[in-house]
Amino acid sequence: MHSTSQARFIQNKTNLLIREEYIGKEIIDLLNWFIMSFKSENTQQSYSRDLEEFFLFAFKTLKIKITSLKQITERLVLLWKESLSEFSIASIARKLSSLSSLLTYARKKGLIEYNILELIKKPKLDKKGKTNILKQEEVLKLLEYCKKQYQISKCKKSRTYCVWRLRYTVMYTLFTVGMRVEELCELKIKNLEKIGQNWRLHLTTKGDLPHSPFIHQNTAQVLLEYKNEFRSDTNPDDYLFTRSQMSKNSTKLNRASIFDMVKVAVKESGIFRDVSPHSFRTTLATLLHSEGVPIIQIQSLLNHKLTATTSIYIKKSNELSAAATRKISFFD
Repeated sequence: MHSTSQARFIQNKTNLLIREEYIGKEIIDLLNWFIMSFKSENTQQSYSRDLEEFFLFAFKTLKIKITSLKQITERLVLLWKESLSEFSIASIARKLSSLSSLLTYARKKGLIEYNILELIKKPKLDKKGKTNILKQEEVLKLLEYCKKQYQISKCKKSRTYCVWRLRYTVMYTLFTVGMRVEELCELKIKNLEKIGQNWRLHLTTKGDLPHSPFIHQNTAQVLLEYKNEFRSDTNPDDYLFTRSQMSKNSTKLNRASIFDMVKVAVKESGIFRDVSPHSFRTTLATLLHSEGVPIIQIQSLLNHKLTATTSIYIKKSNELSAAATRKISFFD
C-alpha cells in the first residue's frame, strides 16, 4: 500500500491528521501496520491519538520531523513526558505505553534493536484502579429504578417506555453476565442460545476470540422479553441492541450510548458517585466472590487470561463448586 494511501486510511479511520508533513514515509508505513494489528476500532483510535500527539510534539515543539526510528531518543521521550504534566497519571502512563507498544512492535519486526521506553521510568498507578464497585443494594436500587420507569409508562410505544426498557435490559445484562461494553454492542440475535435447560451467550471478545459463557435463567428471560417486544421481526444476524426501538433502524448501540445511559440512570436513581459500564463487571466479580465462587470460575466467566487480572477485583479463592452464574442468588 502506498504511504499516501496509508496516511489517508489512518485519517479516515480515526479522524486524525497523520501526514507526511511532519512524519516520514517509513514511520507512516509502520504506524499503519501497527494500528491495523489491533481488531478493535476503539483500540486503533486510542493508539492513533496518543502516537499522533507524540509526533506532533516532536515536530511542532522541537522542530523534529521523525523520518527514522533512530530519531526517537531517550531525551526526546523524556521531554515529551515532561510536557504531559497537565494530564492525569493514568493518561500519562497510557500515552507512554502507546509509544512503548509501537517500539516493541518495531523491535519484533527487526527494525530496532531495543525499546528506548525500557529505560524510562513510568508513572506508578494504583493497581486497584478507579472503577467504582457497587454495593449489592446499589445494584438492586439502580435496576429497580430503571424497571419502574418503563413500567409506569401508560403507552408501550412511547419514547419514555422504549428508552428505559432498553436501559434496564442493557444494564441487567452487563451486570449479570460481566461482559465488556464492546461485547454487548456486538451481540446479535443468534448469539442467545438455549442448550437443554441452560442458556448461553456467544460473545466476541478482545482479539476477536470466541467466548460462550452460560448465563443466569433470569438474564435469559430479560433478554427474551426484550427481543420478543422490540426485535421479533429480525434475522439471526441482526444486532440484538439497536439505537432506536421505534423504527426499523438497525444501527447497533455504541460505547458512547451505553456510557450515557449508565450515567443518566445512576444519577436519576440517586447513586451519587462515578459509575461506568465497567463497574458492572467488577461488581459482579466482587459479589460472586463474596458468595463463595472460586476465583478460577470468576476468571473463566470474565474471560481473563490471567488469574492476577481477576484478583484486582477480589482477594482470595476457594475450592471449585458449581458454575459461577448460578451463584447469583441475589436475583432469585
